[in-house]
Amino acid sequence: MPHPSAPGRPGPPPPTGLTDPVSLFAVPIGRAASPPGEALPVIQTLYRTPDDRFVIRTCLHLGPGRGQACDVMVYADEDALREALSAGGDGLDEALLAAAGLDRP
Repeated sequence: MPHPSAPGRPGPPPPTGLTDPVSLFAVPIGRAASPPGEALPVIQTLYRTPDDRFVIRTCLHLGPGRGQACDVMVYADEDALREALSAGGDGLDEALLAAAGLDRP
């Protein structure tokens, strides 16, 4: 089960020494992480931009001393975000939809 942050509230800051470049242009609104003990831990953070676009930053923890690899995707609107997250159908996606307030019909 993923570990989401409360909807509308940013999750914890990135680990010490890491920067979050997305927060320079968007506000974090939710975060979900894979369960502890996963072989390849994943953290996804959902942001909203001032012009109401959505951004998802996905980071994979590569292991001790190897850091993390991150990817950023920008979605034009709620429909695009919902379409992208409905494709995965896992707990992380559901947590991010809830953070965006899109888990309700």
